[in-house]
Amino acid sequence: MSNYGIENSGSGNVTVNGAVAMGKGTRVTQHGVTASPAPAPTPATATPQDTSQAAPAWDVGIVTVLSVETRAVLDELSKWGSHAEARTRQGAVFHEFTREHPGPAVRVAVTQSLLPGQHSAGGTVDELRREYAPRLIVLVGIAGSIHPDARLGDVVVAQEVIHYEPRKVTQDGVLRRGRGHTVTAGVQHAVNGFFTAHGEPWPLPHSPGHRALRGPIGSGEAVLADVRADERRYLREYNEKILAVETEGAGLATAVHASLGGSGAAQAWLVVRGISDAADSYKDDSHHEVAARNAAFVFVSLLPHLT
Repeated sequence: MSNYGIENSGSGNVTVNGAVAMGKGTRVTQHGVTASPAPAPTPATATPQDTSQAAPAWDVGIVTVLSVETRAVLDELSKWGSHAEARTRQGAVFHEFTREHPGPAVRVAVTQSLLPGQHSAGGTVDELRREYAPRLIVLVGIAGSIHPDARLGDVVVAQEVIHYEPRKVTQDGVLRRGRGHTVTAGVQHAVNGFFTAHGEPWPLPHSPGHRALRGPIGSGEAVLADVRADERRYLREYNEKILAVETEGAGLATAVHASLGGSGAAQAWLVVRGISDAADSYKDDSHHEVAARNAAFVFVSLLPHLT
């Protein structure tokens, strides 16, 4: 069934952005629609607003950037829980996953950033907050290695992101002013529990020769494809344990931090990145698929600890 603002996910679940008549047994997800306001009560009958029926916050919001990353996450989560789809009037697509057993229901919403880069990642955090108010936002995708410990196909669980772009340009040269973003203690404990349970690094059972490990990553607008790049040298001097570089993590961490205390604010963030290249002149797309799928697998494996 199709019409403006309506999409059938193929399993009897229908998403709608406007009024629609629906048959028995159909579940509808509605976004971006405001109902006609009810008449205001007179002062004599006014009562405090009843918030007992407000929809609870979702557990996790996932941000991807490339389509290969989105496909990998959707495939893994489809094995994990039931899937529905929703759209806003602006065309943003959200994939909703729910797992009801065992234990309390866990709800995860996935969306792809409009564009690569820090600013678009921050905007996607705002969209997730507005539509789902997730408690935790996770960036899942691929990255380039700048450390021998992070090999092609490995997955880095990043508990610290270093934004390497801030700098001052002087007549004597460039003075870099990197900014570090660290996950909350709660997320740190969850990651500790994950690696305690699986071993560190964790040999991925479905992908022989590849591992999950943790460590800091660098984040900036520049895509690095040169082993002599000043950014690589700076990151090594900042922290010799930085494993990889990517282009959205700092924007996501900043957006979550900026929202703290606001309505529907996410309380935490995490970055999970599969290594697709060595951030050198041989950089290409040949390992995007395996890196994205390994990152998605590790994220789903982390979910029981994060929720």
